[in-house]
Amino acid sequence: MIRATALALLIALAGCGGGRAAFTRVEFRAPSQPDPVLRPFLADVEHIGVVCATNIEPFRELDIEKVMARLSNAVVRSLGNMPKTEVMNQDEITYKLKDIRLDSTSVHQDSVRAALREKLELDALVLVELRHLQARMMPMSPTPYGMSPNPGIDLTIDLKVSLINLNTNQVWQQGGTQRNYQPVQLQLFGGNKQGERQLLMALARPLQRFLFRIAPPPKPQTRHFDLSGD
Repeated sequence: MIRATALALLIALAGCGGGRAAFTRVEFRAPSQPDPVLRPFLADVEHIGVVCATNIEPFRELDIEKVMARLSNAVVRSLGNMPKTEVMNQDEITYKLKDIRLDSTSVHQDSVRAALREKLELDALVLVELRHLQARMMPMSPTPYGMSPNPGIDLTIDLKVSLINLNTNQVWQQGGTQRNYQPVQLQLFGGNKQGERQLLMALARPLQRFLFRIAPPPKPQTRHFDLSGD
């Protein structure tokens, strides 16, 4: 009796649909999750700040501050991929904390972390530091066929990236030396910008690896939805 009643109920429910369901395939881009290694450092993080700093003085018409500012803007844009997370740029941070110089030493001080939490309401900070820069002019450039007489710039940098959870004081870091070699290019319209472009290229490679781990781009996904209206 129970089986007969259950079978009748299933038949009745199936008949309520008025026919076969109309499914359609929908493609969309869904947020991606951070690298599992970084997730503990992003626990309960809703507001994250970005600071790109260096103690290297400008030299040979290379505007280091301009390069670091452009780098900071690029990091802020990339962190925009993080779902449900607001990103504060460097200009706003430095404006509200005028008396504090943020670097790898100061961010570990209790007073500085308290200011970042209480005044700016930040939960985490991404600190990018250019710690060393060496540029050498080379009289010859390597090619697939050997050395050419064209001069080039051999650039060596030491970049350190820190992800700091200001609520738990957990810190994740990566760093190391990077080299970049580019032949000297003729500037047709004046203004030697090759050094700035080459420095950005050298900084972008290790930073891109970090950004892909913390804020991977959205991934395309596919779902089938019933649009029959039942």
